[in-house]
Amino acid sequence: MIAVRPSMVLIAAASLLLPAAVARSAPAEGRSCVGLSPPVDGIVTTDFDPGPGYEGHWGVDYEGDHDGLVQAAAGGTVIFSGRVVHNPVVTIDHGGGLWTSYSYLGHLTVLSGEEVERGTVVGTVGADTGHGDVHLSVRIDGEYIDPLRVVGCLARAPSAGLRLVEVR
Repeated sequence: MIAVRPSMVLIAAASLLLPAAVARSAPAEGRSCVGLSPPVDGIVTTDFDPGPGYEGHWGVDYEGDHDGLVQAAAGGTVIFSGRVVHNPVVTIDHGGGLWTSYSYLGHLTVLSGEEVERGTVVGTVGADTGHGDVHLSVRIDGEYIDPLRVVGCLARAPSAGLRLVEVR
């Protein structure tokens, strides 16, 4: 009998789910984009660096202009718009088990239950927190992955490079 580790099942499931989840929000400029859009045009200031449990950094931080616009990475349904420990946060369910969360926001511009499209403004860039101005985290079926594996227009399916991290 062949033993299959749960992590291998997650990788296989992610490779099937992610392209379908983001395909419905592909850009209309005539180019094919299977990746998520970055939330702002700024550079990445802090990389994905998970640790054991919930230690570490479970997303990436982008530099952004104070009060600049933060945009949805893909279309979906806002499932949370509020504060987490005094931090304005928006979370979007894109379908297929794919969720994105945007943190360190200044003002929120969407409400829970709203349908959004790729590029919909979900908030504004908040004040510099010392970690970056906008934090983006990506989850597939509750598992955090490195957002840089799926952000941007890619030459190959993003699932080929997914790094799933099991939280215990």
